[in-house]
Amino acid sequence: MKKGGILNPAICSLLAELGHLDEILIVDAGYPLPPDAHVIDLTLTPGIPRFLDVLRAVAEELVIEAITIPAELHESSSKMYSEVLRTVGDIDVDEVPLHEFKEQSLNVKGVIRSAEFTPYASVRILCGSAF
Repeated sequence: MKKGGILNPAICSLLAELGHLDEILIVDAGYPLPPDAHVIDLTLTPGIPRFLDVLRAVAEELVIEAITIPAELHESSSKMYSEVLRTVGDIDVDEVPLHEFKEQSLNVKGVIRSAEFTPYASVRILCGSAF
């Protein structure tokens, strides 16, 4: 049994399969899921688990090179926006309109859906290299 970190076997498996420049999504409860995506649905009840909890757990275990977020998040929830930036640290952050975010996210390796109800609380993560 693992001592800590992410315990969800599906998320552990997804993260272990990722290579440099692969992409994953962490999204809110209302995000329209890509039709052919590998989806790990964590929704339990509204707000459990929260988007930031999922992002923090993934950020602890994954080398993140850059992220892309919907530009609307900044206007919709400046607090959530600030927490996302604080969680990922000093990396490249790209903001694009939600319609572009969705279009650019169709071929990600996996999607982790949280139960977050904050609008636009989604992030596309570009995996970095540990070397």
